[in-house]
Amino acid sequence: MFGEKRFGKERFRRERGGISSHGPRGQRQQAARRFPIEAGTEQFSVRNARVVVPGELISQSPRPIPYAFIKDGKTYSTVMGLYDETSGRLVPLEGCYTPKLGDIVIGIVTEVKFAGYTLNIKSPYEGFLSTKDTRDELKLGNVVVARVKDVDEVKNVDLTDASRLEGGEILEISSMKVPRVIGKNSSMIRMIQDATRSEIIVGRNGRVWIRGGDSARAIEAILKIEREAHTPGLTDRISMLLKSGPTSPTASGGA
Repeated sequence: MFGEKRFGKERFRRERGGISSHGPRGQRQQAARRFPIEAGTEQFSVRNARVVVPGELISQSPRPIPYAFIKDGKTYSTVMGLYDETSGRLVPLEGCYTPKLGDIVIGIVTEVKFAGYTLNIKSPYEGFLSTKDTRDELKLGNVVVARVKDVDEVKNVDLTDASRLEGGEILEISSMKVPRVIGKNSSMIRMIQDATRSEIIVGRNGRVWIRGGDSARAIEAILKIEREAHTPGLTDRISMLLKSGPTSPTASGGA
């Protein structure tokens, strides 16, 4: 309901009360400095990983790891995902975003209250941002990057360190694919940013803010990662895509 469909995903263009293509560049740069292009670093290696399905044996020994259960001294997967034998990590390929303490998320203001703001954070749970935790005065439809401050036992999500994002586009992907988009030690997302000269912030909730540069090529690369997250050799394929030259304004649908 917020914008047009593009590349098979939601793409938002904000005007009044939201992202403006003419927002102050200083504010954008400040937000980018406070919230780096990656929402964390990943030590997961897809080269050492294999696809597993719910109930599949992943280890002959007991391993207390997320998204797995132990039975008779052996470890089994509870999800469809990638299991890295080297690191012992299991990364789901399907599922919705569940907020965790410290996560960087990109939210959309859905309600303005006296004490703060309610944000859609692309999760079954809404986020609440107190007026004390942001310097910006927000309006309905504003796009905000923030950090998860607290998640209680009933999944009330408090946000902090919030900044309004001016200009740019919002791309929605599966939150389960975010670690692959970021890459090991942020290598993948940095490669995309360097090649496209775009400002990029990746939210753990599966929203990606992209501003300037060859944004259409950046979007193309990120969606390719989402589609092929479970396949080896992806870094090389993304590198080739980024080296194939800038996307024309006609192909990208214009500025």
